[in-house]
Amino acid sequence: MRNRTRTGLMSMVAAAVLAVGLAPATAVAHDGSGRGGDSDKSDDWKKNSQQRKLVNTLRDVTYDYRWLENAEKDGYTEVTKCVEKPGVGAMGFHYAKESLIDDKTQARKPEILVYMPNERGRMKLVAVEYLSTAAERPKLAGVKFDDGPFPKTFALHAWVWKDNPDGMFAAYNPAHKCPK
Repeated sequence: MRNRTRTGLMSMVAAAVLAVGLAPATAVAHDGSGRGGDSDKSDDWKKNSQQRKLVNTLRDVTYDYRWLENAEKDGYTEVTKCVEKPGVGAMGFHYAKESLIDDKTQARKPEILVYMPNERGRMKLVAVEYLSTAAERPKLAGVKFDDGPFPKTFALHAWVWKDNPDGMFAAYNPAHKCPK
């Protein structure tokens, strides 16, 4: 993908949040099924060898990003404030790496890192999000991507650093609320 298009995509992510006209704490980045494919239980991913491998890979490649400072040093920048869907849960604060946003999905290179503040207010990595501009809806480890934050995009969350009662690949986490 050309740099101009990638930069435009980053602007679109931020604009999508602002366009809904909501406060950052209640903005909806994208609808998402809230169930991450067909799963409706938080441990379903453990029964699937492809998904276990993906989760272990993601934990390995994002280990150093658990601290926001490390992600920022590697080129991830904030593209949304905290995203929450009332009555469903929250995603968190999204940080994207422009150079990764394209039509390819690489398991070891998530385009977006999702953070939430811990009890002391320090931002901690809770999930990753894949963002794709592919022509066809992608799948990763057998999990179909949800519709993305704007037309012709697809997204998939993986809650690799924080348990999600709705499932590893659910878009929103009902155990999360954006800080006020």
